[in-house]
Amino acid sequence: MLKRVFWIALYTGSAQILSLLAVNVVLRNLGEESSGYMGIVDSYILLMATIISFGIQLSVNRNVAKTKGWRSNYQLAQSSRITLGLILLSFGIVSLLYKWEVSKLILIFAPLVALNGDYALYGKGEPIIAARLSLIRVALPNLAIIITSYWLADLSIYFYIIFAAIGLLNSGFWAARINQTDYLHPPRKSFYKFYSKYAKVGIFQLSYALMITGVLAFAKNFYTIATIGLIYGLLKYFEVFKGVIRIIVQAFFRELKHEGINLKVDKAAILLGAGVLIPTIIYPNTTLAILYGDTYSRIELMLSFFGVAMFISSVKASADMKLLMLKKDNINLYTYLIAILVTYSVAVLFSYTKLAPFGVAVGIILGEMILLIGLGYNLNKLTFFSDRGHFIIKLTPILVLSFLLKLYFGESLLLLTISVVMFATWAFIFYRKLLFDNQILEKN
Repeated sequence: MLKRVFWIALYTGSAQILSLLAVNVVLRNLGEESSGYMGIVDSYILLMATIISFGIQLSVNRNVAKTKGWRSNYQLAQSSRITLGLILLSFGIVSLLYKWEVSKLILIFAPLVALNGDYALYGKGEPIIAARLSLIRVALPNLAIIITSYWLADLSIYFYIIFAAIGLLNSGFWAARINQTDYLHPPRKSFYKFYSKYAKVGIFQLSYALMITGVLAFAKNFYTIATIGLIYGLLKYFEVFKGVIRIIVQAFFRELKHEGINLKVDKAAILLGAGVLIPTIIYPNTTLAILYGDTYSRIELMLSFFGVAMFISSVKASADMKLLMLKKDNINLYTYLIAILVTYSVAVLFSYTKLAPFGVAVGIILGEMILLIGLGYNLNKLTFFSDRGHFIIKLTPILVLSFLLKLYFGESLLLLTISVVMFATWAFIFYRKLLFDNQILEKN
């Protein structure tokens, strides 16, 4: 497994490290408000990309993975996407004229989002190339805001938006070359027919986006921009974690149709999720001090909440994609709708209390629990939970040992490092076959 994931992890990991570094730099150098605006920009980008995709991206990707004559379907999808992209461009212009907000500027680049067809590379079985393009797309805006934050402060967010657009243009152009298709596609008058065909998958996909950074576009109506900045500083780590898990799943998207493969992919994800518990739950104060100094003093528990959400998310890492491959779109749709309703309701309720900073994190935890129960049970009944539960139990001794070290010696960077190294060694010794055997998926 590791042989295929290595290059994807290298490219994706580099991009996400830059992304996390950018959030760190913005919070430290520019403060919570700038971090808040950056988070809202990211939220708009994610929502815009999801609305433009709205089911057709996942469905076309499924067709690319299963059929040879996928190009005609892909071209119809791109023509439909650019039409909706132009509609969002018009909406963005009107919205800016009605009320100026710097984060809304990203809406005028909707056509670039629509023309980016790198998603087809996963269906073609070329995830490494897709990850390489993703690295460039993510790196450009984050490098821009890191550099400009030291000298251009108030203008940094503009550079972030401009270079995000350049990254989208670059990714879309090269994806078209690699796919041997046109970059530009004419708009379709009947684009709505193509979207309506995949409406259920689209709502599921939109709900998925709303469960991550997309929540900030909603939360900004109930929270101060400074609070949004604090939430984004940690929510970004949850987003990156989900992105890494999604990359692992997408790397084996074609193989998910084989029985038992999703369990093996989930085990790999659970290893990562269990490892995250060490810095987020066992040593949260040390982790926050390293990342943000005293920015999160008195609200350190927020990191632990996101750590719990990460772990829950890892347990059902491939469940929704497996259901998608089985064409059980209704299950994905209804489960995600319930999860998003609970997540947002909790976020709103907390916004009226003194515990407001924790609202989004608590909402996400409950939402992830609903997804775990709903998707898992409908995929493989109680066997889904027993298989993963047995695996999780095997990981508890090393986590308990890390907790005991903290209990007796307190928190420190040295103990955090020792605990992480111990967990990595444990994973290597007992699960190296799962990680290193490139044929493990093909044997089952």
